[in-house]
Amino acid sequence: MNAIQPIKQPQAQNLRAQLQQARQALMDAEAELAREQAAINAFRMHCRLKLDSLVDDLLALQMEKEACLTRWELKRQTIAPDVAEGDDFWQTAVPPTAEAYVEEELLLPTDTPRDKAAEKRLYRELARRFHPDLAETAVEQAYRTTIMAAVNAAYASGNTQALYDLAEELDPNELAQLQVIEAANLRKLREQILHAQRRVRRAYHRLRVLRQENTARLYYKAQALDEGSSDWWSLVQRELESAIARRRQEVAALQQRLGEEIGE
Repeated sequence: MNAIQPIKQPQAQNLRAQLQQARQALMDAEAELAREQAAINAFRMHCRLKLDSLVDDLLALQMEKEACLTRWELKRQTIAPDVAEGDDFWQTAVPPTAEAYVEEELLLPTDTPRDKAAEKRLYRELARRFHPDLAETAVEQAYRTTIMAAVNAAYASGNTQALYDLAEELDPNELAQLQVIEAANLRKLREQILHAQRRVRRAYHRLRVLRQENTARLYYKAQALDEGSSDWWSLVQRELESAIARRRQEVAALQQRLGEEIGE
């Protein structure tokens, strides 16, 4: 029976200090994420109460505009071959409208999103990290196989939280590094440090994703303009009303041209 190797006190103290730092960094990262999630979710509820009807109107007009453009393209593809040579009306990709509108991207509040593209990126990252074919030993292959099966199940069921949880699992390389540490207490300390560091990276990754979402971007814009003032909501309402008016004119112009040129 192998005796447990003695732990050099300075080495243990150094690892404990690293663990304390990693845990503090984790507390700070998760607290920052929780604060911003709570603030943005509260802001999302205010948006629903104050802006939902305007957003619905704008989205409905956008769908109507896209339907008109689809009809135009279908008719163009059908009619274009029979048009007299030199008549370029039907050669245009989209019909001319009464006026060309150039405007900045209009941020619209959204429901809590399920970012499928982000899920796919995370799945691919986990697959690269844990795929069993990359194993060098039988022990590593068993570990990779277990984790990869859980990753596949989580992705198939759309369980994003489970994917993030699995991202906290030790890398196979980290696992191999731990196995060469003979002292059990040192190995345990090092494992705790690695887990804490991975959770910190996960928290900041989720924070970056959160900040890219439309409602979050609206929230930060509101913060810059004093979110608490009634002027902020009035400003957003005026922007939406102006966008609705422009979109309504675009749709009317498209419908008129469709009726004139197609004879509807």
